[in-house]
Amino acid sequence: MAQWRIGLKLYSTNTASYLPAALELAGRNGFDYLELYVVPGSLETAAAWKAVPLPVVIHAPHLHHGMNFADEERREANRERFDEVRRFADMLSADCIICHGGTGGSPDEVIRQIGALHDSRIVLENKPVLQHPQLIPDHPGWRCRGAAFEEFRMMVDALGVGVCHDLTHTICAAATLHRDWREELRKFESLNPEIHHLADMISYRDELDTHEGLGKGVINLREVLSILPEGARLTLETPKSRPDLLDDFEAEVRMLAAL
Repeated sequence: MAQWRIGLKLYSTNTASYLPAALELAGRNGFDYLELYVVPGSLETAAAWKAVPLPVVIHAPHLHHGMNFADEERREANRERFDEVRRFADMLSADCIICHGGTGGSPDEVIRQIGALHDSRIVLENKPVLQHPQLIPDHPGWRCRGAAFEEFRMMVDALGVGVCHDLTHTICAAATLHRDWREELRKFESLNPEIHHLADMISYRDELDTHEGLGKGVINLREVLSILPEGARLTLETPKSRPDLLDDFEAEVRMLAAL
């Protein structure tokens, strides 16, 4: 793992499932940091995650759990959810809180809401253009904020925040926008991201991120990852086939080490 710092992504509610395996794997130096997605209402689990002897990155909830910084009608609910996220970050000494810009609305609303949080640990993640339709049944025309590079850079500059470059999201957005995905990857990488996300995909024409396991799709990992600087943080956002084991993740780490 010398080339990149590899992150294991888990949910805050995974204390009874993956936490024991994560502790065992951490003891074998099997990953470099934990990225913890905060499920709303799970603050009582934070103490258990303190047992992980590695740095922790926090991922704020997104639309799947009702958080949408682009929706002005959710301002108060978003703030309340972020208060819990902030407490997780404080308790686990996280240096990074990953946030999605949201869906629908406007970039100005995203800037207004995230800016009002006044947390220097926030980093903004880029998105595909299209949102999973089951999350927006009443708003089929809504599109994700921060998919096009120009809009994403504008929001990052206005907020003065860092960047989470989701490599798969960039390729998905390029398919929708009819842009060259290699050039789009280089554009987002020019923002000097603090952290990266990676999953495989069935086709370079996919417009939605389906989070395929590494080696299960078409992504040329050597080519895509060649743009990352030495030591870059890289979280694997890939599925796990067992509810209590991390053998899929371990196999993917070995795959990356062999590149």
